[in-house]
Amino acid sequence: VWAAEEPFEYCVQAGGVPNQAGVDAQRAKMAMLGWEARVREREQNGSTGYRVRVGPFSKRDDAEQLKEKLEGAGVESAMVRVQR
Repeated sequence: VWAAEEPFEYCVQAGGVPNQAGVDAQRAKMAMLGWEARVREREQNGSTGYRVRVGPFSKRDDAEQLKEKLEGAGVESAMVRVQR
């Protein structure tokens, strides 16, 4: 029996960073841990915030494992679920 594909993808967000210098530092830290991170800008209340994310992962378990690894390395992180 084949498992149905989940209707979501999962990313791991490595903390929110308020400025470009923080983004560069967070991306460098992720690269040193062996993960390629993508940066997304978000306009909120007239200011720009940045999100540093790894993924997407098709399986929630894969994202959860990465989240645990990042937290073990001292990186505050959160799992983000995105509709496919």
